Amino acid sequence: MDRRSELQFRPELRHYILPTLKYYLKLIALPSLEIETFIRHELEANPLLEEMPTDAASEGEESEVAEDENTPEDLKKIEEFNIAELFSDAPNIVHDSNPDQFDLLENVPARGDGLNDYLLRQAFIAFQDEDLEIARLVISNIEDDGYLAASPEEIAGEGYDVNNVVRIIKRIQRFDPVGCAWRDKKEPLLIQLEALGCATDSVECILVRDYLKDIKSTRYREIMKALKIDEQRFLKARGIVLKLDPKPGWRYSNVASGYVSPDFIIRWRDNRLVALLNDDTVPRVRLRRQYVEVLKNPKGVPREQLDFIRQRARAAQHVIIAIEQRRKTMVRILDNILEYQREFFEKGYNFLKPITMTEFARQLSVNPSTISRALANKYIESPRGIHKLKFFFHAPLGDTDKRIIFQKIQEIVENEDKSSPLSDTQIAQKLGRQGIMISRRTVSKYRDLMGIPTHQYRSA
Repeated sequence: MDRRSELQFRPELRHYILPTLKYYLKLIALPSLEIETFIRHELEANPLLEEMPTDAASEGEESEVAEDENTPEDLKKIEEFNIAELFSDAPNIVHDSNPDQFDLLENVPARGDGLNDYLLRQAFIAFQDEDLEIARLVISNIEDDGYLAASPEEIAGEGYDVNNVVRIIKRIQRFDPVGCAWRDKKEPLLIQLEALGCATDSVECILVRDYLKDIKSTRYREIMKALKIDEQRFLKARGIVLKLDPKPGWRYSNVASGYVSPDFIIRWRDNRLVALLNDDTVPRVRLRRQYVEVLKNPKGVPREQLDFIRQRARAAQHVIIAIEQRRKTMVRILDNILEYQREFFEKGYNFLKPITMTEFARQLSVNPSTISRALANKYIESPRGIHKLKFFFHAPLGDTDKRIIFQKIQEIVENEDKSSPLSDTQIAQKLGRQGIMISRRTVSKYRDLMGIPTHQYRSA
């Protein structure tokens, strides 16, 4: 047998994540208190990192420029890397911030999110490596009721394959409680039916897919005729469907009142609104000067020791750049939220402007996945109270702030024709045209809570 070896060239496209970008993707999703824990861990793990004294950190840009002049050549090439450019869909917008204008604010313990913690514990068992990173990102975007507030494309961004994100979402949907990470009202019900062993063509699944709105009505004989089943089979399937949980996350969410640590603060100062990044507890870090000197003058240093110092120095530089880039991204997001929602902060809930994360990302010229990561599990404190950052963006149907709905109903009733008051159905339709999709029954409940009589008793 004639065996010959030959060289073959095969073009191949592979997806790599640069180390600094990897740190950035991880840090951007963490709130300030978790960032502090991460940095403390890095300080312990990397001997080349040290925490900057308070007086040194307060010197601002001047100290950074001075340190840049003394940075060894083999590390300067790392500093030239700009993470924001990787996320840009358009030419990057330069955004500078002066840390001196921020006051030191007292931090407070954050309220634990029971559902997220519970899902994370299962994720650590089910996933490893990149799959675990994606799972943590998915879970950070799951609301208290189990709704997934970001699309697979937004979560994937440019860092992950969207098919892997979809695959991991499907696995998380099978975690306990079954049905979390849903994006459609029928989805958690169908997932729970699948977990119960119901086939996709079973009567139970058909009822959810095609007759969910009619399942409680008196139209069941029409449904039985359409499905060609008897009353006993229909009642059995109906009973199973009615026991399903449309919002499975509530069972494990910590809905009790508690303290939260706002990552952003908007407050009045000298008769104007100012935006503050609440990161005073986050340590500022730098390379130890003695190791920088070794890298500048390596003569006399053993080869193995020098290689170790270079390796740890590069790792330290990646961390430092990612932390600073995260901070700049947060400041940009905060400033743009303040600018876009200024009327809301000044005048109240009637002036909240609707915007999607995709539209907001376009305004900042960054990828929507960056915004999705940056908004996850973060709070903002303002003259209008404490809100999750995602409050300012399009929310799922049931997550619109009740105070906004109350004010909208009050406004509609006050402006209605007194000779022909609007019914609850008409009010619900008006709210729908304003982007607030709620049922007539919910309008009726809220109207009763507000002490507004029915339309029959509001006529002039």
